Amino acid sequence: MSVDRDLNSQEAASRAALDAVREFLGGPRLDGDGWTFDFGTHLESNWGAVYGGALAAGAVSVARTVVPERSPRALHLQIVRSVPSGVAYATAAVRHAGRTVVTVEIDMYDARRKLAVIALATMVAPGAIATEFNDAAADPFRRSPRPVELTAGFTAPLHRSLQMLTDEKDGVFTGWVAENGRPSIDGALPPVGHITIPWDDLEPTGPEAACLGADAMIAAPILYSYIPNGVIGPNPDLSLRFTTAAAQREVLTSGTMLSVQHGTVTIAIEVQAGDAQLAHGLATALLLAK
Repeated sequence: MSVDRDLNSQEAASRAALDAVREFLGGPRLDGDGWTFDFGTHLESNWGAVYGGALAAGAVSVARTVVPERSPRALHLQIVRSVPSGVAYATAAVRHAGRTVVTVEIDMYDARRKLAVIALATMVAPGAIATEFNDAAADPFRRSPRPVELTAGFTAPLHRSLQMLTDEKDGVFTGWVAENGRPSIDGALPPVGHITIPWDDLEPTGPEAACLGADAMIAAPILYSYIPNGVIGPNPDLSLRFTTAAAQREVLTSGTMLSVQHGTVTIAIEVQAGDAQLAHGLATALLLAK
């Protein structure tokens, strides 16, 4: 395939991905030298602000608008303050423009224009890499049910928007663990969460789907561990490495607690769609002093 055909194909994929996610995310929409989002209440997490996975997907979509001829391969998201639902703003700058890799920095601001999110996206040129080397096959999670009892008020609009929680009876939900997943540091099997992707064009939106699935499983392995639920705090960062696999309607994510270090926890993430890997990642969770 020629470089020109690679560029045209990737630009078409970028446009399709942006068209697919824009309604659910409320953006991005061009606004002068930047972009705006109108984050709906359907994106609110149980922390009362916009879900981190939606912020991550929004950052990927902004990077696509900046370099539509490049394909997203990685994202690092640093959340410095929560973002309420409603209007938010984004700016982006190309920090490095190489033949093979473009590094895009995306900053997101709340309605007061206070900095809320800093993201770095790695965007690659399909025509500059050996794309014939490709294997994103997954070892599908072998799931076993595990009841999950959630405290009153835990559920949030996002859980309904992505159909995260199902099979509820008297406040007890059916959760899952992966029998073939990497155990957490305390020996517990990793929990597996599922979401339903809310847009129709799944082929080009694997990275955005991975963002939505990944953030939900940062706290989950801590909830399944010896650590008291009352000390679990926010998640200040998330790093993901994307494959080029297509999203599927159902996306599954596992979370493993790798280590606990004086009040912070390192979580490993694996996101799957069907028989393919969508992403792997690492995140930090905070344990708050009483």
